[in-house]
Amino acid sequence: MPAPVETSYLRPAFLTAAVAAVLSWGVAALVVLVARGAAGVEVGPLARTATRAWLVSLGSGIDAGPVSIGLVPLGAMVLCIALVSRAAVWVVADPLDELAAFAAASAGAYGVIAAIAATVTNVGDVHTSVVRSAAAGFVVGGLGAVWGVIQRHGEADRWWFTASDDVRAVVRAAVPGAVLVLAAAAVIVVVLLVTNVEQAGDLWALLDPGIGGGLALAIGSVLAVPTLVLWTTSALLGPGFAIGTSTSVDLTGSQLGQVPGFPLLAALPSPGEFPQWVFVLGLVPLAGGVVSGWRLDPGARQTLLERTGLGAAAGAVAGVALGVAVGLSGGAIGPGRLSDAGPPLLTPLLVAVPVMALGGALGAVLSNYRWARASRPSDTSAPGRPRLWKRHQSAGADRRVGDS
Repeated sequence: MPAPVETSYLRPAFLTAAVAAVLSWGVAALVVLVARGAAGVEVGPLARTATRAWLVSLGSGIDAGPVSIGLVPLGAMVLCIALVSRAAVWVVADPLDELAAFAAASAGAYGVIAAIAATVTNVGDVHTSVVRSAAAGFVVGGLGAVWGVIQRHGEADRWWFTASDDVRAVVRAAVPGAVLVLAAAAVIVVVLLVTNVEQAGDLWALLDPGIGGGLALAIGSVLAVPTLVLWTTSALLGPGFAIGTSTSVDLTGSQLGQVPGFPLLAALPSPGEFPQWVFVLGLVPLAGGVVSGWRLDPGARQTLLERTGLGAAAGAVAGVALGVAVGLSGGAIGPGRLSDAGPPLLTPLLVAVPVMALGGALGAVLSNYRWARASRPSDTSAPGRPRLWKRHQSAGADRRVGDS
């Protein structure tokens, strides 16, 4: 008689997905309610609009007549992942033996809920993609469930320490390299925003959103910051990004027409060629790879060739993470010319991986030289060789014995 299949993870998985969906919908409804105002709000339209806002935040995209928005709002997606994680922390009270199965079940249930919500709300001229809703819900639900269980029970150690030493070293070293590139992009965004803060204020005043609309616009602006940082990262990598067809921003200059009146877009550089020194910023991804290779943990039995290979692998992993994130940050943000916005899909990945792998190999070579010097004994005098005494040094026991 076959052994019974263990399914103790199913109930917490389904409950996590349901609680997370309700929690995410509640946050979306609160934002919609604040933006619209409580006066004259009907329950049915509010529920439908909140559901669509939640699906768009997952990355479903939305079509409203001639207006099509396909951009994945990464900031809002991260918020949804955090809400799923919080639901998992509440639900999963006991450690799980099948973490992978729990994550898959949670992801599947969350994706099904998102697909059903998209199907139910697709009425009139406003439509969200059922397929994209299900796929995005699957990704968000799975990542959030794993993150929540790790927060509650520290299950990451069980997976992390089963990996080989080389894999752990590569992953550890890849993180600071990717963070360096993102931090440089974030600094550039902040500098441009501070420089153009007056223009951002003019755009805000032109929109005249009111109190509730202003709060919703502020939330949207904050959630859009990660997307703008990734677009800037694409410029550092080389491919750049677009705000509409036949436009581009890269390290050579900015070729832009009219852009949407979104206050955060005041950080976009003015049209025209950039100064020659801006090309120096193109070295940031290479420097990120160097940092990854430099941060490799020293291995007692690693040869220079092995260490160089691990450094290249660490840089490549950082490049893959950046390239995928940057490639997913683009999409349509409106009708007509605005149907093409953000970085190209594959080019950032194809550039980031080899550049950061080269930097990782270089950083590993430099790090190997550093560890080789640090491992040398401090006293390099050869055995049996007479010591050289300084004139001002007093005669000690060793010297008196030698002179006797």
